[in-house]
Amino acid sequence: MSFLVGLDLNDVQVQTDSGNASTTGFTLDVASTTNAVAAYISGVRQLAGTDYSVSGTTITFTTAPPTGTNNIMYVYTKAAIINTPADVSVTTAKIAANAVDETKLKDALVADFTEVTVAAGDSILLGDVNDSGNTKRDTVQGILDLAGGGFTLGTEQATTSGSSINFTGIPSGTTVIYVHIDGVSTGSEVDLTIQLRDSGGLETSGYNGVNAEGRASAWEQAQAEASSFIIANAVPTVQEVYGLVTLALGDSSNNVWFCSSILGDDNGTVRAHYQGGRKALSGTLDGLSLVSSGTFDAGAVNISYQ
Repeated sequence: MSFLVGLDLNDVQVQTDSGNASTTGFTLDVASTTNAVAAYISGVRQLAGTDYSVSGTTITFTTAPPTGTNNIMYVYTKAAIINTPADVSVTTAKIAANAVDETKLKDALVADFTEVTVAAGDSILLGDVNDSGNTKRDTVQGILDLAGGGFTLGTEQATTSGSSINFTGIPSGTTVIYVHIDGVSTGSEVDLTIQLRDSGGLETSGYNGVNAEGRASAWEQAQAEASSFIIANAVPTVQEVYGLVTLALGDSSNNVWFCSSILGDDNGTVRAHYQGGRKALSGTLDGLSLVSSGTFDAGAVNISYQ
């Protein structure tokens, strides 16, 4: 049956009609072609192109089939149905691993990335092959980090009154915090310290570390830490302190944080303040405080974190 060669047998259609010895044209249920239809009259196979022809859904016989009930039969193939997935219906599970290659991701074909959301800490892997054939890897997060992106900047607070400035609501998963000290001063010679906060409140013990002070005359003093990270020791009256404090999570299972800072004051006696320390919290860090043993009277402080 040559008319079926190369066609899907699952799409075979069988149809019957009744002749009346006068009608030559009949209607097929679905469109087909002359060579795809086998026509039988009273069980006798008719010759395609000679005894009949097909155009769309119309089959025309050269001679009208004789009168009879269902004495005409057609066996033919339907056009294969190609299902097109509905919009927004293809899920990740339907796509094979590594099935989308670079030919499908040309710049001209990707209009924008408005549907891609990258949160702080997320990474999108980028790959390339260098001249030696080795795969080079980088991440969008790494690029953001190098460019200074990926950090959340807090709301700056003035240090013009009171003895503590509190930052709360630092989200779980934060691994790096910067404390920005901008011209902070007090009305008396006092220490500036950082205390960390978790769900139980401020941690006021268990700090390990040391603060050292260096002056232009090379005189130095050091002070051990226990109740806080001392970022500036014995800051004289009207001295304005500037610099950056870095806090980094070292062990997430035990909530161990490390602190280091370099600060300077430049009003009167020129000095630098150096600090390094460690603190294991009772729970996940969610805030911190800048604390003075005196009263703030100038400057501002802010944080940024990732």
